Amino acid sequence: MCKKILPSLIFIILVSCQNKNRALSGPPITPKKEIVDEYFGETIIDSYRNLENLKDSTVINWFHKQQEYTQTVLNRISKKHDLVKKLQKASSRGDYKVKNSRITSAGEYFFLKQNSGENVFMLYHKKSYNTEKEILLYNPKEYKPDLGYSYIINYIKPSRDGKKIAISLSKEGEEVSEIIVMDVATKVILPKIITNCDPSGLNGIHWFYDNSGFIYQYLPIIDINDENFYLNTVAVYYEIGTDPKTTTELFSKTNNPEIDIKSEDFPYVSGHSNQGEYIFASIAGVNVYEDTFYAKTTDIKNQKIRWTPLFKKTDKIKLFVIENEDIIYLTAKGASNFKICKTSIINPDFENPEVLVKEKKDRSILDFEYRKEGLFFTTLKNGVESRLFVINDGIESEITLPIASGKSFVASYGENFYVSTHGWTSPYTLYRYDLIEKIFTKANLSPLVNYEEYNDIVVKEVEVSSYDGEKVPLSIIYKKGTLLNSKNSTILLGYGSYGASYTPFFSTAFLTWISEGGVLAVSHVRGGGEKGDAWHKAGFKTTKKNTWKDAIACTEYMINEKFTSSDHTIIYGISAGGIMVGRAITERPDLFSVAIGVVPSINLLRSEFQVNGPNNVKEFGTIKDSIEFKALLEMDAYQHLKKGREYPATLILTGIKDQRVVAWDPGKFIAKLQEFNGSPKPILLKVDFNSGHGVNDSDQKYNEEMADIFSFAFWQTGHLDYQPTYE
Repeated sequence: MCKKILPSLIFIILVSCQNKNRALSGPPITPKKEIVDEYFGETIIDSYRNLENLKDSTVINWFHKQQEYTQTVLNRISKKHDLVKKLQKASSRGDYKVKNSRITSAGEYFFLKQNSGENVFMLYHKKSYNTEKEILLYNPKEYKPDLGYSYIINYIKPSRDGKKIAISLSKEGEEVSEIIVMDVATKVILPKIITNCDPSGLNGIHWFYDNSGFIYQYLPIIDINDENFYLNTVAVYYEIGTDPKTTTELFSKTNNPEIDIKSEDFPYVSGHSNQGEYIFASIAGVNVYEDTFYAKTTDIKNQKIRWTPLFKKTDKIKLFVIENEDIIYLTAKGASNFKICKTSIINPDFENPEVLVKEKKDRSILDFEYRKEGLFFTTLKNGVESRLFVINDGIESEITLPIASGKSFVASYGENFYVSTHGWTSPYTLYRYDLIEKIFTKANLSPLVNYEEYNDIVVKEVEVSSYDGEKVPLSIIYKKGTLLNSKNSTILLGYGSYGASYTPFFSTAFLTWISEGGVLAVSHVRGGGEKGDAWHKAGFKTTKKNTWKDAIACTEYMINEKFTSSDHTIIYGISAGGIMVGRAITERPDLFSVAIGVVPSINLLRSEFQVNGPNNVKEFGTIKDSIEFKALLEMDAYQHLKKGREYPATLILTGIKDQRVVAWDPGKFIAKLQEFNGSPKPILLKVDFNSGHGVNDSDQKYNEEMADIFSFAFWQTGHLDYQPTYE
């Protein structure tokens, strides 16, 4: 009997393998044109430079074929379609969803709300939090309905008196927008449309102190395929009712030749004073700190703006407010974990300021709010544990938060003081804090939603020794009762750039991953801000290797602790997190089963040739400098691929309309990886032709993409429910 069964089993296995190989073979042939560059005596071969021409029909056709191939493979994964439904159900729970709340000094609420069963967020207004009645102000479906495509509201800003509101609208999936202005009382849209804007991606909208108009960022070119897109942007003042073409130019390279503003900089103007006496101009970009100037607000009306230097980026000032003639600010100068200081705005002394809050040894200062009742500030330990303090009459005391919070922010609107909390398993919650009664009251407009399926989730915070002995914070989130048997599909998520941190966030998508049996490990790698300014600089330009080496160390920890194994580990990065992903799998491909990159930056030697590239030189470096060239080459995963080496199964997502990481960047990586990979594992490129960096995508699109990612990850790490079916 055994002799008869054995051949049958062998036949079944062979057929199964043949079907699997047939399903995973056949990515499109990639057009190839090799270019050789010389940098400081070093020869660099770029095999797929031709893919950078997105105006070439053969290149776009290649992207289309990659998408068709990828979606065919992904659609064969069993249970993927069920997962889409599960993700959508979790994210749409409740009668409605609210986002982008704006509170005026009078306590009025303006917010975007999407009711159950609707597919669009509409603009609403409430006179106060306690007022039950809310008024629908605007449905974006009313905007240019005859053009054949949908617009979404991507940004709102009410005037200081709440009588008018600026509404920014963009095509779904895009960032460049147009601004309209509504009279709130009558709900009448004023006739002028302001074009060439990007308030959600740049510096927002700042209403003038007398509500006569607002300041916004003007983009001279809005074609993201134009090499001059994102260059020479201008901060302008628009007066309500006038022709948008006759705006007052406030701050720009051409308008202010006496100031060193580069074409790739983002010169912007804002207000930091409740009194409205001053306006402030900064030279911004991806840099954390900015050269900043000030002027009198009356100068705008007189059209005689004279910008006076206030502080330099070397002063490392992250936040500041103006109180009478004082500037109160958060700085990392001489304090990697930040301190809060005060000096005069008229005669500032940033070398010897008055220190209001000293640097903390074990935690960084995250946010602050200065009020007559005291100086309130929040702290952050290892990027995951937040606390709230107040200093009054020189005495510092802690205010116990209503719930444990992974990160907390403070804000004042008129007489009201607010505190927000965030956590891995608790949604964003806004509280009003009564400064007299010392009581927290919930004040966010989002409905209370019960997520019973997430009640048994465990969060473990540890520190892992990296290759050089540095302690790297690691957040491990998993289902209670998870066996440490080395068989759990585990996502290692990380970022590590711009001083930005993966502080605790509530995500029904990632919590669904966990409820399906996966583990989420968030690696707080160097290059972020989890441990203050020094943590950022430890993963910056020439020290960038620490970013992916920290991720490798955290992965090894997860394997050693038997949460997972190399056969069950997925490394996952978004945008600049692609550097971490790409270099981790090219340095240690044996450590990972799967690599996921969402709009990832990977081809760093060519980064500055993208439309957003010159700005990113401040963070990653330039090929024009011999030392920074070496650093860029080191962090370029595209250049570290080795022919015949076995790499993890890889899924990259990109958008043709991406204005931050252009689609050819990850496209080139996939092309070369498909050519070089020595293993039979799938290498897939998912391309969205109607989207960009994912900033303004719908919830439905996001859930479909997450279902693709999670099902692919579960499939490749052996989850039985997510194996592909073959016809």
